[in-house]
Amino acid sequence: MLDIQLGRRNLSPIQRIAVAEKYRPIYEKQAKERQSKYYGNQYDNRSAIPSNLMEVQTNKKRENETNAKLADIAGVKPTTYKMGAKVLNSDNEDVKQRVLSGETSISAGYKELTQNKKEKYFL
Repeated sequence: MLDIQLGRRNLSPIQRIAVAEKYRPIYEKQAKERQSKYYGNQYDNRSAIPSNLMEVQTNKKRENETNAKLADIAGVKPTTYKMGAKVLNSDNEDVKQRVLSGETSISAGYKELTQNKKEKYFL
């Protein structure tokens, strides 16, 4: 059902990010499983090293990150995804509604949220 919603062309980027966020628990679980695999270290028996180690090492760092995969699903850049997810997960309902309605861009909403936190920190 979520795939069908993402296939619609009339969704804004923030709406696509909101739909992709529903996939987050699945990808976080997969990431945790990948972390638990032990490939050994330089002092272990060499036979424990996987045959595709060079392939694993040459993959881009961002390729296996959860946010990068979710950004790919949403069809936005990872930086935009990070900013949109922060806006959607924030407690500031005013900024969240303005971004969802399209009145404010994702980056402007993100900057507003981070600016508010900086002001609180310095006061």
